[in-house]
Amino acid sequence: MRIAVVAALLVSSLMYGTPAKAAGTVTEVVVNQAGFSAGAHKSAHVLATGVLTDTTYQILNGATVIASGSLVDRGSTWGARVYDLDFSTVTQTGTAFTVRSNGVSSYPFRISANIWDSYKDEMTAFYRLQRANVATSAGYPTGYSSVAPSAKVFHAAGHLDDAASADGTQHHDLTGGWYDAGDYGKFAGNQWVTGEIALAYVRHADSPNVQYDNDANGVPDLLDEARVGSSYLIKSANQFGGALYDLANDSGFQHPEFATDNVVGTADDRRIRNLSVGGSAKAAGSLAATARAIEAAIAGGNIAPAAVAELTSFAAACETAAVTFYTYAAANPAGPVGSYPALGGIPNSMLWAEVQLYLLTGTTSYATAATSKINGLTFADLRSTNYWDQRPISMAEFYPVANAATQTQIRTLLRQQVEYFLSSSDDTPYGVLDVFSGFGVNEPHMSYVGDLIRYYELFGDPIALRGALRGVNWIFGDNPWNLSWVSGIGADHVDFLHTRLDEQSYDHANTGIVIPGALVSGPNIKSPTDANSVSPWYEDRPLWQDDIQQWRYNEYSISIQAGLLYTVMALSDLNDASSSGGVLPFKLPVTTPLIGDVVTGDVTVLVQPGSALSAVELGTTPMTLQNGIWSGSVNVDSFAPYANRQLNVRGTQSAGKYTYSTTHVQVAPPLPDPAHPLLYDNFSKGGTFGSTAFGWVNWFNQSGGTGTYAAAVVDGRDIGKFTQTPSSASSLAKFEPWHDYGDFAGFRYLSLTMKNPGYPNARYRVSIGDGTDNCSLTNGVSVPVATNWTEYRYDLNLCPLVDKSHVHLSLWLQQTGGTYGELLIDEIKTTVDATGTAPTLTAGAVSPASGTSTTPFTFSVTYTDVDNQAPHVVDVVVDGVVHHLTGTNPADVTYTDGKTYAYTTLLAKGNHSYYFRTTDTTSNAVRTSTQSGPTN
Repeated sequence: MRIAVVAALLVSSLMYGTPAKAAGTVTEVVVNQAGFSAGAHKSAHVLATGVLTDTTYQILNGATVIASGSLVDRGSTWGARVYDLDFSTVTQTGTAFTVRSNGVSSYPFRISANIWDSYKDEMTAFYRLQRANVATSAGYPTGYSSVAPSAKVFHAAGHLDDAASADGTQHHDLTGGWYDAGDYGKFAGNQWVTGEIALAYVRHADSPNVQYDNDANGVPDLLDEARVGSSYLIKSANQFGGALYDLANDSGFQHPEFATDNVVGTADDRRIRNLSVGGSAKAAGSLAATARAIEAAIAGGNIAPAAVAELTSFAAACETAAVTFYTYAAANPAGPVGSYPALGGIPNSMLWAEVQLYLLTGTTSYATAATSKINGLTFADLRSTNYWDQRPISMAEFYPVANAATQTQIRTLLRQQVEYFLSSSDDTPYGVLDVFSGFGVNEPHMSYVGDLIRYYELFGDPIALRGALRGVNWIFGDNPWNLSWVSGIGADHVDFLHTRLDEQSYDHANTGIVIPGALVSGPNIKSPTDANSVSPWYEDRPLWQDDIQQWRYNEYSISIQAGLLYTVMALSDLNDASSSGGVLPFKLPVTTPLIGDVVTGDVTVLVQPGSALSAVELGTTPMTLQNGIWSGSVNVDSFAPYANRQLNVRGTQSAGKYTYSTTHVQVAPPLPDPAHPLLYDNFSKGGTFGSTAFGWVNWFNQSGGTGTYAAAVVDGRDIGKFTQTPSSASSLAKFEPWHDYGDFAGFRYLSLTMKNPGYPNARYRVSIGDGTDNCSLTNGVSVPVATNWTEYRYDLNLCPLVDKSHVHLSLWLQQTGGTYGELLIDEIKTTVDATGTAPTLTAGAVSPASGTSTTPFTFSVTYTDVDNQAPHVVDVVVDGVVHHLTGTNPADVTYTDGKTYAYTTLLAKGNHSYYFRTTDTTSNAVRTSTQSGPTN
């Protein structure tokens, strides 16, 4: 496993833009650990701490060098100097190839005649292991895949009592299908997945590569999985007349047979909920696609004769159920979209249904409806094929039978989608979709890759295939973490999948789990538990270290998997088809701000395209061109502290084509001063913790008893209600803001506005800790609370050993009478009091005044404080990006006569502006006026 990105590679993001090191050493050689087909494109990357003097590489087969060449410098990305290498001329086959540069080697990888043919079984093994309501051994025969699942994956049949009606009075047989993810839920909004599995067969039905039958039941394994998904949908159609519902998880980290008593009609039966008309439309399309796949397999002679009659009947049942779902969705266009809604709502999923039903039945009304929808679309209506958008896959399917005008519309839109992905993924050398968020990038990334494959299947454009190959390289290890995000595949693959199948998830000795082929969600824009982390961020972290947020980066699901399954099946057929040639979109690099930069106020965005563009927009606002640099500005003052924002840029090429780029920034909190208290939680989704949408938890009760937390409204205020039912007068209920750590640096007081709603024996304690040291702010004793709203302040400086930049807060309730009691909290914040005189900043300057993109620019300013208070921080804000200055003389601790601070960095080409700011925390922050310069 990889516990963290090599820190040296990403230190620049952590330190507000610290420039990369000048001299370089190689830290990682990263490559697709799954391997390559002998005749296909092959590439890797070398990561270094700075510019390399030795830019050669070698390809080894075992210990033998079989090829060598020169690296191509791609500049700095995410804090590392990155070099490309292309070794496509290597066509030998074997199992122990490595790439080496400067004495550092990659993980070993294979080269074979058809590398993707060897991973098809892992793709369908994943879905077999997700089959619901059956024992693992029933869905996964021994030895089914070349990568074996962990023994801990195997379980008995569970949830055999699925499911009860919403009111619990009726039983509906809703066994079957797949568990959506590692949480045992089943969601209507993800019922499009069956269709993509079926189409992975349909679109390559003539190829032996998709006809494999590893369980030897006479049916291609892709159809086996399409039947599993469709059987569940047929049950739903028959019982609800086209309505579709969710079944939510009800289990902890235990195998499914222990989640309920498996007896129909008892209180623990899972209940249907969340009607989903959008899900009904998705189900209609999937069922029709399954029927098409079965018909194609029968027509191609790929079904064992003994199974033909049964499958023919099943295909007919799929068609009947598809029409039932479609009719229901068409009759309820204003109904609830339901879980996992598609872009634009129900019409999006109706297009998917209409296309598949037309291709199955030939009924012209479906084609007419689909044609109308498609011709009303613009590129703004598209994303990538997943639960959020079925339009791309629908249009790719409809293209061969569409009229000429609609074909033109489809090809134009799908081409724009390809260009969007390619131009976004060229923001970095890795070929990854440059759209990071609070959930892993791998799901949208692989969804786009599947769409690129379909575009190539239709139009043979090599740029789409090349983009797809680079996309899968990222997934299988050609990334800065040097990690394959596919379980069981690669020398170093993800270990700690977020799944309840791993009953040892909370065991500190746990080494993880293998679910063959499972793709996890991957890198986030920031660590979900540390707002000051690098960007982008990822760690293969066990659940016991992060049981709240692990799903954001190590989640797998049937929808995350779908794009990868489709891609692997298609590549096993396309194999070593040429990806050379074609015309790529112009590159549109955003040169400032860079991903992870911390920004404030007006942020200048500079773009330096490699080719001439007729226009460039920041969002929807036109940018200005000067000396080959496009510039624009966006103000971030309205966003909450630590908020992460995407800044999207679009350039217009000739003939109206577009190229895209994205950067990601974090909004800086105000400097700590009396005028800017830091809100931690206002119990109304406000504050650095409150905005995370996670409530407070009671995980520990000392000397017995229980505690509860709930949001409520009291006296017209949104508050947190903390309750305790003690076992005795000595019982203490501990409440924590999950695993959150707040940055309270620069603040003196922790302030809580609280009320006792009438429990005379209610007492509380407050403590803080940084993971190493702990300290009680109430001196280790329980104290009473007033019966009216009162602000209580605690001096954080009384806990000098606790790192105030990394504070975990704990509240304790005690009922001295030994009976039930409550405490209400309206607000938690940190503050400072105003004392003394504000500091001054003088002699602010930058040197030199002009230069080039390789010129080191030094910003300097003199800080003076008549009270001789040290600054909390001295910043220079360049183009809206915050940089910390350091004292030029560390021994100088006298601030009354002035102390000089400086910061040196490289700057992107363009016209810049800057100002300095500081705070001593006890007076309001000060800043200089904004100055123009430097220019380069």
